[in-house]
Amino acid sequence: MMTMFPFLTAFDPVRSRSAQVEEGNAKMKAGKADEALVAYDKAVAELPAEPGVHFDRGTALAALSRFDEAAEEFLRATEAKDTALKAAAFYNLANAFFKKDKFKEAVEAYKRTLALDPKDERAKWNLEIALKKQREDDKKKEQDKDKKDKDKKNDKDDKDKQDKKDDQDKKDQKDKDQDKDKEKDKDQKDEQKPKDEKSQEQDQAEQKPAAEKEMESVLDSLEKSPKDLEKQRARLRAVRRAPPTRDW
Repeated sequence: MMTMFPFLTAFDPVRSRSAQVEEGNAKMKAGKADEALVAYDKAVAELPAEPGVHFDRGTALAALSRFDEAAEEFLRATEAKDTALKAAAFYNLANAFFKKDKFKEAVEAYKRTLALDPKDERAKWNLEIALKKQREDDKKKEQDKDKKDKDKKNDKDDKDKQDKKDDQDKKDQKDKDQDKDKEKDKDQKDEQKPKDEKSQEQDQAEQKPAAEKEMESVLDSLEKSPKDLEKQRARLRAVRRAPPTRDW
């Protein structure tokens, strides 16, 4: 694993003009970054437009792993007119970006450092590491994007399959309900048919002529009484034998 060069510290072009800067630098050398930050805060209040003070305050913040705040201070320090301070500010700014996994920004800041100081071996080394991490990060992002797209497609396919299944289930249920309705109608018709036939027979019976009904009644009575039948036959024979009646 490649190891980066660390942050540059204690750049002090205004040492003779600020006791607070001197105190802060001494605390940083003693490894007391939190106490150094207090001193640098006072120095910034005294000299808010001095890039070197912002640079030193940024180093204290970086030592406390407050890299976002450190980056803001180093960015202010890049406004320095002194080339050495400006290059150091871009170098530390690049390190702060790197610590936050902002590899693209780190690469650009290291390049700005080398533009100001082409012989800076620390910047060259860290730039190679940053470029390697950037390629790895880009590859990971591409893989994550591919996975996300694939998952999205799979989710869509699953949804389409589920929607299709739901539609088929609804259709099957509808067909099943229709079959039940047809079967129910058939049962009702089968149940009603005997009643209709009986009613039809009753209607037909009621529509028979009265004479036919009477004839049937006579026949029924004749079949029930043979004696009556003989009487009817005798009466008919007597009528046929009688001479015709004359009017004169």
